[in-house]
Amino acid sequence: MMNELIKRHYLKFIIFCFVGGTAALVHMLFFNIFRFWLGMSFILSLFAGVFFSIIYNFSMNRNITFSAKNQSIKKQLIKYALVYAFSIGVNVMIALTIKTILGSGMVQENIATIGGIAVSIPISFLGSLLWVFKREKPVAIVSEIM
Repeated sequence: MMNELIKRHYLKFIIFCFVGGTAALVHMLFFNIFRFWLGMSFILSLFAGVFFSIIYNFSMNRNITFSAKNQSIKKQLIKYALVYAFSIGVNVMIALTIKTILGSGMVQENIATIGGIAVSIPISFLGSLLWVFKREKPVAIVSEIM
């Protein structure tokens, strides 16, 4: 079933990964600015990177990847928030676990951040595809002819 799903949505997955890759760059940029330029804690810097990348990611996926800009943005934002809250939770747990194993330092903390991002990609793609930006099927109107 998973292979069939990926085959059917291969191009969307590629675009999603490209958007996700650029969102990861946004994430890493802000993580490093907050952590190593502004001297904030690892966890606050991690959340700052996530915050800025999520805004970028929602806009790009809504408008480009899933072409869902004609749907209710309010409903999408609520669903997106739920999917990404779960995805971010997984991301942060993985990043903290890797940081605990590798220790502190610029390289180690960036590896930890990348590890969290990598694990959260399939979660956010499937949530976006199957729920957040899922196209609503039009209701068939049957008319009676007398």
